Parts: sequence; C-alpha cells; structure tokens
Amino acid sequence: MIYILLVFATIATSSKAIICKKIGGDNRDMRGVLFLNANLFAVAAVTILICYADKVKSFFEISPFSLLLSLVFAGFLLFTQIMQILAMSRGFASLSSLIYSCGFLLPIFYSAIFLNEPLSLPQLLGILLLLASFCVILPPDRNGKFSFLWLVLALLSMIGSGTNAIIQKIHQSSDFKEELAPFLFFALLFAALFSLLLSFTIRKEKSPRSAMYRQKGAFLLMLIGGIVVGGMNVANLMLAGRIPAVIQFPVYNICSMLLTALAGRLLFGEKIGTRKLFGFAMGLLAITVIGLL
Repeated sequence: MIYILLVFATIATSSKAIICKKIGGDNRDMRGVLFLNANLFAVAAVTILICYADKVKSFFEISPFSLLLSLVFAGFLLFTQIMQILAMSRGFASLSSLIYSCGFLLPIFYSAIFLNEPLSLPQLLGILLLLASFCVILPPDRNGKFSFLWLVLALLSMIGSGTNAIIQKIHQSSDFKEELAPFLFFALLFAALFSLLLSFTIRKEKSPRSAMYRQKGAFLLMLIGGIVVGGMNVANLMLAGRIPAVIQFPVYNICSMLLTALAGRLLFGEKIGTRKLFGFAMGLLAITVIGLL
C-alpha cells in the first residue's frame, strides 16, 4: 500500500506540473488564471477534508500557531503556483520543473544554518553539479532565443517552493506537529480565498479568449487539478517517515521530473536539444546525489 501511495504521489507531482502548463496556456487572462486556481485550491481543501473525515472535528480545534502559520503558507503557496504557471507558459515543462524542484535546497541550507544539521561533502558536490547543469541548460541553442523572464519566473517558483518547505519544517519542529493535516487544509482554504479575492482586483479583459475559466474543459481541469493537489498532499502525509529515503527520494523526485519531461514532449510537442537534454540529465543526477548522500 505504501509503495502504491509513492507511485500516486509521483504521478500527482508530474500531473500538477502539466496542469500548471495547461493553465498557463492563456496567461494573458490572469483574472481567469486566478479564478481557476481559487477553485482548484478549494477542491484540494475538500479532498483533504474527505480523506480525513474521521478527524474533521479536530480540524476546528487547531491551535492559533498552526492557523497563523497556515495563513503565511497559503500566501507562498499561491505565489509559487502562479510563478510556476507563468514559467511553464514561457519555457519547457521539463526544464521549468527541474528548476522548480531545486527549491528543496532552501530547507537544506536553512537546516544547516539554523538547526546545525551538517552538509556532507557529497551533498556539496551535488550542489556544484546542479549549478553546472544550469550552465549547460540556460544558454540558448543555435538560432534559439533565451528568455530571461522565463528564468526569473522559474527561479521565483523555486524560491516559493523552498520557502513552503521551510514553513512546513518550522511547523513540524514545533509542539503542534500533530496538526499537519488541519494545517494543510486551512492553508489550501486560505490560498483559495486569496486567489479569489486577487482575481477581483484585476480588470476583466474584453478579449473573447478571456474568462478562460468558462471555456470548455476548464471545469474538468479545475476538478482534476484540485484532486491531484489535495491527493498529493495526503499521500505525502501518509508517506512521511514510513519509507526509506533511498527509495522515496529517487522515485518521487526523479521519476516525477522524467514523467513531466515525457508529458511535455507528448502533450505539448516540446523538443529539447541535445545539450539541454544533457544538462537536464546532469540536474537529475545532482538531485539524486544531494538527496541520498
């Protein structure tokens, strides 16, 4: 059962990246993007509520500490989602996903600086290899163009992802770590409210392509996306500490990025040049080294 959950979490992570790519297909309609995200986060919150139906009462007995931290987490959750959507709309799904996934470096540095958790030599070498992979990936191919905006958006999504991981680490280092499920529920609920309120502040476009949330398939995308995000969080909650890192890390991180790259090729016709493909492989190897050693 645990390994089935691991496979689900891996597929869900890749699916989330592809959904972000799909939502960002018409990023000119930011009002629609925000409205769609509001519904997606709401469905994700309901998914967690359903999965923990037997503990619903405890959700509303959450401590002020967890509730306040979930509010901060929600802000960064929405920020990360929007940056990932915009980055995906301007670049390859595989490369955007690789940079986004590097957010795990932030909690590593946070732990080393503030929690006195040592960095091993192989991890430091892995970080250097990761930086080298960026040097291979970022320069444009022959006759190609380099999008500085894509890089900024991808890096912002990485920072947001890493900040979220640090916030979760802070919560799990507190006396209220048993409140992780309600913490995530309220974070998703707050993210939905933030996204909805923010959508009302953006002027409605007159273009017939605006209001993307009303287009055919938007409801299905919102529903699937919400279930994926909610299910992914539930699966990660159930996997925490129950599976060896030597198995969980490569399957969850590496396989999800490979699936995203494959989906980008099949669904969006993305063709990555040989050099960028080599850089992508270097990045995968670096992440494996950092996570396992």
